[in-house]
Amino acid sequence: MTFSIAARCPRTGMLGVATSSKALAAGGMVPHCRAGVGAIASQSFVNPYLGIDGLELLAQGLPAERAIERLIEDDPGRALRQIAVVDKDGRAAAYTGEKCIPWAGQVSGAGYVCLGNILEGEEVVQSMARAFETTLIEELPERLVQALEAGQEAGGDRRGRQSAGIIVVGEEIYPSCDLRVDDHADPVPELRRVFEVYKREQIPFLQIMPRRDDPVPHWDWAIRMRDQIEESLPERELAKER
Repeated sequence: MTFSIAARCPRTGMLGVATSSKALAAGGMVPHCRAGVGAIASQSFVNPYLGIDGLELLAQGLPAERAIERLIEDDPGRALRQIAVVDKDGRAAAYTGEKCIPWAGQVSGAGYVCLGNILEGEEVVQSMARAFETTLIEELPERLVQALEAGQEAGGDRRGRQSAGIIVVGEEIYPSCDLRVDDHADPVPELRRVFEVYKREQIPFLQIMPRRDDPVPHWDWAIRMRDQIEESLPERELAKER
């Protein structure tokens, strides 16, 4: 029902998942990421616990392939499941159950897995992989979005289009990028539109976001930004707050 990519950036250590589907809010159910641990895409008659428990197994030190083995062993619905795991060291593994609706399968490379089910064909995941491998100079979020775009261009989900999403984690526990299009006639282009807003408005702000070891990074800049925002407000808005 879905095509996704789970990946790690070897340069920054960022981990992320991007997904699109003819299903409502796939971005809220398929991706599972934890900073310094791994990235998981769980889909096809989705069992969210494969992502939840998979991150716990990775946190315990299991490599991606062994984590999938454990997850599948414990799931009696394994024949209908599809899962991709990339661990903190960039080891990648995937599983597609024999009863997943065709076309269903995956392609893996250095630090990534592209996978999908009910697809127009294998070219969907092959196109995603090519897009990911040819965008090495870009940051991970951009590479993930381009992979989704390539998958959609190659046909995407056989049933149609409805939702898309991306989540990326860096050094902090909270995500540095977490965007969703839950219900839209053309979700991947809409995700691109929202992503461009994110790059323009959110990326500069990330520099002053609290960190575990420094709750107030670049605080002088934050104070200046605060003052600029206040000065830009219409007087009538300020009057309401007084």
